Amino acid sequence: MNAANPLQPALFQDPLGVQLRRAREKAGLRVEQVAAQLRLPSAVVEAMEREEWSRLGARIYLRSYLGSYLRLLGLPEHLLVQVESLQPEAPALAPMSSRSRMRHTVDVLLRNGVYLVMTAVLVVPVWLVARHYQTRADVRELTLDAGAPPAELMVAGAGAAAAAAAVEITDGPMRAPEIAAPVVRDEAPAANPVLASLAPFPGAAADTAALVLHFRGESWVDVVGANGERIERGLVGAGAERRYDAGRVARITLGNADAVDVRHAGREVDLAPFRSANVARFAVSSDGQPAPAAH
Repeated sequence: MNAANPLQPALFQDPLGVQLRRAREKAGLRVEQVAAQLRLPSAVVEAMEREEWSRLGARIYLRSYLGSYLRLLGLPEHLLVQVESLQPEAPALAPMSSRSRMRHTVDVLLRNGVYLVMTAVLVVPVWLVARHYQTRADVRELTLDAGAPPAELMVAGAGAAAAAAAVEITDGPMRAPEIAAPVVRDEAPAANPVLASLAPFPGAAADTAALVLHFRGESWVDVVGANGERIERGLVGAGAERRYDAGRVARITLGNADAVDVRHAGREVDLAPFRSANVARFAVSSDGQPAPAAH
């Protein structure tokens, strides 16, 4: 009936996989060429044409892969809505770390204790030096002011009296030895010592986390630790944030990478070198710096 009247619409629409294959063949593209343009494995392209949606993983991957394929072939993107309803939601994110609350509390106490010990090692010597100079400044200097005579003048006067009592025996008449006048030093008072302050400047506290992930939109993550164990895997909602210390993470995979901000040591990280069809995969060095993942 359609051959007799080409303007009459088809009663039944072809399956999406068939539409994808026909559009690809009409564009003169092979599966390998499509995979290279989408930067995806050929098996993923073949799975979409066979409508094996379960092989694409979570719904966020299905939306990314199939949406890119539809745009490449010039097909309407409303076809994506029909497939999304068939794909189940990803499971809720659940931490898989074996680190207990008690262990976390002990680590925090140990870190604070080390900080206090290091502060004491730096501050105590400075305080002792300042105390020493303050004690020296309190010593009373030799002056000629009225009042009780200083100890040095009293000792000098006693020595002079003893010398006057002694009589020098010579051939001539007896005479008393000459008494030298005490020398009075006029020194300027010691300057007040300057104490060095080790108090931190306002705002000097730095983020201890080497790598920070901030989710502006919904994204799927897969985080593998340095020991090979998986730390987190699942869907993360908008507004969430993840922080990882240096040496804790080995590699990270981010779905919907456009909605994730990555900072290392307080600086924004460009995910473009690690992205493929809005999925970012990168390794993490021992200091928390993202690096290309090994294939």
